[in-house]
Order: sequence, then structure tokens, then C-alpha cells
Amino acid sequence: MQLINLDHSPYATRVRILIRKKQLDIAIVAPTLALKTPEFLAAYPLGKIPLLGLDNGQYLPESIAIMEYLEDAYPTQTFRPNDPLAAAQSRVLASFTDTHLAPALLPYFKAMMLPEFTFDENAQYDVVRATLEKLDQWLATNADMGSQALTLGDIVLAPTFWWVDVTVGAKAKSEITNGLNSLNQWWDWVRSDADVQNGLSEMASAFAAFQRQQA
Repeated sequence: MQLINLDHSPYATRVRILIRKKQLDIAIVAPTLALKTPEFLAAYPLGKIPLLGLDNGQYLPESIAIMEYLEDAYPTQTFRPNDPLAAAQSRVLASFTDTHLAPALLPYFKAMMLPEFTFDENAQYDVVRATLEKLDQWLATNADMGSQALTLGDIVLAPTFWWVDVTVGAKAKSEITNGLNSLNQWWDWVRSDADVQNGLSEMASAFAAFQRQQA
């Protein structure tokens, strides 16, 4: 199998982290077709990265679907908790990432990719801060970083959370997570994992290369 990957993508990064945590023999490769071209869309109709190339020649899109497949196909080391409540809490983190945090960051991503795109940065800062406050409150009552093991939810959230500092944080006068103690505790805990840190470092290198190209 192989993972068609982009290092700067938080969606691809979460899959890379899981592959390494599970020590799977899956090649991580760059796409051979230019993104969004007719050729790319003909080969991969959903038009998204990452893609997991299966041994039967099929390609599985959507990062969460890929991660769930890897959990089911290789269950010897699992990051889906056996406890029903812990499993549900892991799904909450994953869902929050893609339905709340990522949309709040989207205008910043658009502005990076499309110089002509503008938005109200002060208003969007408030949106991101309010989103992080909700997450902090939820973590305060639903997570115990001192005893729990890394879950799929943590692996999904970490790469997207890394982009908070790169996008919003780069334009803010102070740390956007100031006072969010549970969230900051989670962040210190999750990025202490070597495979998580490796994924974050790859994103940082890819983003630095993008900045050099834009300069």
C-alpha cells in the first residue's frame, strides 16, 4: 500500500502519524499528478489528498475513513479506545476538529493561497478564540492527560491545532491560547509524542518551503 501525501496538509499529517504509530509498512509518496487538473480528477474523482492506495488497486480517500480502515485492518495496536465513553470522546475531538476548528481557520488558509482574498481578521480572530474556548471547556471536564493514552481524536486534532499558531497566531499581538489551561496542557502532552512531533515538524518544513516560494 501507499499513502499519496502532502506534508503541509493537516489531513495527510494525521494519517502519517497513525501509520507510524501502528508501524505499518505503507510507502508515503507525493502525488504524481498535478492537483485539481482533469487528469487528477479523472484518477481520483473526489479530488482530495490524502489517498490510501490499496493492494487491490483501489484508492481510499478522506482521512478519517483511511484512519478507521487502518484501525480495522490492523487491530494489533489500536488507537480507538475500547471503553465506550472514551471511544465517544475520541470521536468528539475528531468531529470538533473538522466541523468547528478547521472552518474557523479556513479564511486564513484562503488568504495564504489567494493573495486577492480578504476577510475581517479581527472578527475572525474572535471566531477562532471562541472556538478554542469551547474546546478548552470540553477538555477540562472530559480529558485526563495524566493517565489516558493517545487516541484517534488526539491524532486528528493535533495537526490542525498546529496551524492555529501559523495562521491566527502570526497576526495576533498575544498568544491566542492565553488562559486556556486545559487546552495548553493537552497541547504540551500530545506533542510530547515522538510520532506526533515528527508529523508537526514535517508540516513546519513544508510551510517554510511554501513561504520561500512566495517570497
